[in-house]
Amino acid sequence: MSRQHVWVRPLDAGTSARARQSFATRRVPASAMRTLVGGAVRPRSGDVVLARVERLGHHRRIEQPNGRRSALHVDDTVVVAYADRYATDQFESHVPRSLGRVQLVASGGIASQALSQSRSVRRATDIVPLGLVGDEFGRPLNVWDFRMPDVVPPAERPRTVAVIGTSMNAGKTTTMHYLLHGLSKIGVNPGSVKVTGTGSGNDYWVMLDAGAHRMLDFTDAGLASTFRQPIPVLESVMTQLVAQLTTAGCGVNFVEIADGVFQDDNRMLLTSPVVHDLLDVVVLAASDAMGAAYGVAHLRELGFEVAAVSGMLTRSPLAIRETQEATGLPVWGIPELQAPELVIPVLGIDPALARRPEPPPPAAWPIELEGLDPELIELADAELVGPRRHESGSLLHRAG
Repeated sequence: MSRQHVWVRPLDAGTSARARQSFATRRVPASAMRTLVGGAVRPRSGDVVLARVERLGHHRRIEQPNGRRSALHVDDTVVVAYADRYATDQFESHVPRSLGRVQLVASGGIASQALSQSRSVRRATDIVPLGLVGDEFGRPLNVWDFRMPDVVPPAERPRTVAVIGTSMNAGKTTTMHYLLHGLSKIGVNPGSVKVTGTGSGNDYWVMLDAGAHRMLDFTDAGLASTFRQPIPVLESVMTQLVAQLTTAGCGVNFVEIADGVFQDDNRMLLTSPVVHDLLDVVVLAASDAMGAAYGVAHLRELGFEVAAVSGMLTRSPLAIRETQEATGLPVWGIPELQAPELVIPVLGIDPALARRPEPPPPAAWPIELEGLDPELIELADAELVGPRRHESGSLLHRAG
């Protein structure tokens, strides 16, 4: 089609305000969303799109920039991003060639054409694009345009630990979570980045809750999803994310690589000299002993130092024993992951970064007042609790 079949219309403030913005587009300010662009337009990965929910399927909520998972209804409008997706337990999808009906393939806000799906999930939610979201001049907005400013990678960086999994849902996020939690308690200031995957806030909020000194992911570096991105782009994103942690003053950097070692992009990424230069040591997350044994052997063949194994297999004492015998490595469950005295020497973290943990704050109750007899407080508590229980029981009796 010729250029005249592309149309540009103003995006009014009311339409923009009613649409729910997704996590994957969180770096795009509402003030930049001024027009809608449609017609003979081919969307690109990362393009921001306003869409209407046509039919509810697997994803019935959309994750917003603040982490709230907002319930969706037919005819709701959402602001999401086009991107490819690779998820063995959900969907495989590609960015379409036109602005026709697509699917919401991730709750973080990814619009894509579903190609295949796991039998364990429903059909994807159908959405209809109303137009690409553009700036005041009708130029489509892309999440890449709003990425963090680049920093010059420092000449030196702290110890950098990769958490890699044998597959999706092998336990990578849980492994990262408790490693960060334990080290944050002794002042190591651990930083966390997720360098590959599909835009979603789940890991982002988990790492902040765990005590990450700094948490970033590939959406901060301008990608809604990393699937099918050129390897040089992924190398650049990873370099920038690790550099951001270093310049933020993190004492140790943790890097999560999504999915498994045999995912298409990961197979190439794990052979990259850039990646090898960035990573000092690996913790492998696995679902079973055989996967752990082969994963450790495979990563060692690629030239990585694998220091420990964790993941879903640690739910079983027998699987732990099998893995220890097969790999000869420490196998860490949640208690071990958050024990700095075990983690620091195995991962080669500088022990000088650690300090004695601070004592927990005193309890807010009971309150001790000078000159007040503690026995009187206990008596008052008993008298107060008694009537409450009596009144509660009476109310329940009358309601019944």
